[in-house]
Amino acid sequence: MLNEILSPSPTEQARPELKSYNVTIPMESLAIGVDNIHHDVFLSPKFVQIARDYLFDVIRHSTSNTYLAGLELRASRSPDGTGFRKLLSEVLQSSLTQAKYYKNIEIDLLFRLGLLKFLTFEIGNQFANLILEGKEWIRKRGEHFERSQQAHVIKARLSELQSARRSVVRRVGQQVAQTVIDVEDNVIAKTRRALFGEDFAPYYELCKNRLIFLDGGKDDVFFLEHYILLGNYARDPDRFEAMDELFQEFLREAGVTFSHDPAHTEAIQAHTGLLEAVQAIQSEITNLEEQRENTRKRLERNDGFFTKFLNSGDPADLKASLNDLEARLKHQECKLEELGPQIDSARQKLDFFVKDHAGRLGEYLNEPENAKRLFDASSAGEEQAPVRARLLSQLLDRLELQEVLYHILASYEIQPIASEYCPPVHLQQLRKALVSKDELKQIEQVIKHVPAKKLSLKAIEELSRKIRRYSRDEKLAFVLRFAGDFLRLRRDLRDAEHLTTCMERINLVTTEKARELSRLNNRLYECVLPEEARPDQDQVISHVIIKSDVRGSTRMTQDLLSRGLNPASHFSLNLHEPVKKLLDRYSAKKVFIEGDAIILAIFETESTVAYARPVAKACILSRQILAVCNSYNERASDSNLPALELGLGVAFQGSAPTYWTDGDSRIMISKALNLSDRLSGCAKLAKRMLAGQKSHFSVYQFLNTMEGASAEELDEFLVRYNHNGIELNEEGFQKLSEEISLETIETKLDMPWGKQNVTLFYGEVPLGESVELLVLRKAFARQLLPDGKVGGATSHPYYEVCTAPALYDLVAALIRTQQAATLASQRA
Repeated sequence: MLNEILSPSPTEQARPELKSYNVTIPMESLAIGVDNIHHDVFLSPKFVQIARDYLFDVIRHSTSNTYLAGLELRASRSPDGTGFRKLLSEVLQSSLTQAKYYKNIEIDLLFRLGLLKFLTFEIGNQFANLILEGKEWIRKRGEHFERSQQAHVIKARLSELQSARRSVVRRVGQQVAQTVIDVEDNVIAKTRRALFGEDFAPYYELCKNRLIFLDGGKDDVFFLEHYILLGNYARDPDRFEAMDELFQEFLREAGVTFSHDPAHTEAIQAHTGLLEAVQAIQSEITNLEEQRENTRKRLERNDGFFTKFLNSGDPADLKASLNDLEARLKHQECKLEELGPQIDSARQKLDFFVKDHAGRLGEYLNEPENAKRLFDASSAGEEQAPVRARLLSQLLDRLELQEVLYHILASYEIQPIASEYCPPVHLQQLRKALVSKDELKQIEQVIKHVPAKKLSLKAIEELSRKIRRYSRDEKLAFVLRFAGDFLRLRRDLRDAEHLTTCMERINLVTTEKARELSRLNNRLYECVLPEEARPDQDQVISHVIIKSDVRGSTRMTQDLLSRGLNPASHFSLNLHEPVKKLLDRYSAKKVFIEGDAIILAIFETESTVAYARPVAKACILSRQILAVCNSYNERASDSNLPALELGLGVAFQGSAPTYWTDGDSRIMISKALNLSDRLSGCAKLAKRMLAGQKSHFSVYQFLNTMEGASAEELDEFLVRYNHNGIELNEEGFQKLSEEISLETIETKLDMPWGKQNVTLFYGEVPLGESVELLVLRKAFARQLLPDGKVGGATSHPYYEVCTAPALYDLVAALIRTQQAATLASQRA
């Protein structure tokens, strides 16, 4: 988004700071389709069909009582808004995850534009289908029925429905637009923030534009309800173009200026220099032509006897001088001819900058907050308030001078009575009746033809008198409101035009032949649901292993047996079964659950690579397993049962595991399996060293260093501490940073060896229609000194998935603060 500070003229002491608005959707990195013009987009067939059925049902439901009584079209059913919303959310989630996989937000924007193009087109298409089905219903009843009175009544209603197309499209379109906005705000925005951060929010605010869902992009009723109703005809003094020119001229006369682009200044200088060169050459040509003419006359006079006798000039010299003048004149004409193309090029370049310069002033009128910054004295400081009050008063005077003020006041005043008079009165006619007596007389004739509505001119006449009795302060309040409404309208019209232009660049592929052709040429962008993209043979390309190690299971078993309790059912009911219930939500598979070990796997396949996010899911699942353990421990303390102590290791491997079979059993072989076992371990030495220490963290590493050892060899010298904690391998952390957007903070926290700066990474993990906050700590193994004390940090890193509620509260507060600051900066 282009945000520039507008600089008023030097004579202005208190300068209003204005911001420009010019958000444009980027599409430069996207491949052009097979026609070399449009971008080929294929939308989910399931979504397309359900959306069509839903739109047809919504249109029929909204018109059935008024226009379609007596018609039986298709199977009568209520619109399934919940099903449509759910599928819309899934399609947008699929679009977003595909963009994350390719690390290109433009892919998601392309799919969003394609979706908007489909929905806006399909509303009109399904309306036409409804009319067509009504006509077909009459035709199928036979010729005798077609000539019946009932058929004529139904045809009349269908004709009325066709006339009401604009209002039907408006109602249905705004209902669909609201659904899209709700899904965006409540579901997709959270997912996008988790995957991409806050950088692209302005593009999606632009995509919330409601005007694209109107029939033709304009609707007087909608403008009256949400903006300001302006004139539509060329003779109307308050038509949009006239008001736009009024505001631009007002800003220029108010001294609002901004500096030229350096290239613009260069273009002015180059064009001016060429014009000066042309002027100099033309002056030289004029001078040479005068000299040539004088020389010719002298030469002609030398031909007479007396002239030859009296003239001292030699004819040969005159001829030589004439030839020299002719040559110099021809040279200057050649130079002038050569400058022609240069001047045309310089003029074209200058025209471009002039138009751009004029357009930049319009960009400031696209920012509605500038209405307050210019005219709202109540929200200004002591220095700005008088300037804003003066500008508002000048704007009021300008509106009165151009005789548009009463038209604006009428637009606001007719809102309460518009639904009563329209129809039969046209909305524009009603507005003008408050200003013009001739229009009022025409309305009088119109309402005489509909006596059933019992309409009267009294309300219109009262409003007409009311707008003329307004005091200047009341008029100023309306003008301030008008400035804000007009700037909002201007911005949204500009955004709607930009969205329409972008949507026109998209070719929605609808046939399998066109789909296959575009796909063969690597030009197709496909936004389909996960089940539609899954091939018959879905190969695993990577996996994550979660190892949960139950400590002291032998001691717990003996303790339970001594009390006459069943250890097997105890572990099953309190740990194994609750964990099994979590697996489906995180797409996890059981590898091994028995005794003191729980081993789970999450696989990433060729079809799910764009949205699987296996490491992120594994981290959240590990936290849930610890939550199950903590819940049990709280109950166990009340029942005098032994507490559970876990250690979890999460290991990612960027390749598929291998298997060998033992009879009917498949046995997994994986480096991640072995690594997760080490990550979940806890050395007795480390437990003794850190016994009684309080900290927000549960994972530590100590290293008895050995010079010259490799990274793999150093792992053998590590002394791990994992007490109800989760450790993630480094490859897994790198994969996680690709799956979601991670931010980092540094803060000083208590550690077993004292306070130190801690590096925390945090991000949000999309899970269905919700997101889960995830916090990790990057740390370095500490030296383990010969005397058993803890030394300084080494260069060996490790990663802990944090579980302490205090850390999540800290990060959540930080996120809220950042969001509030971002919102405040956008409003500033």
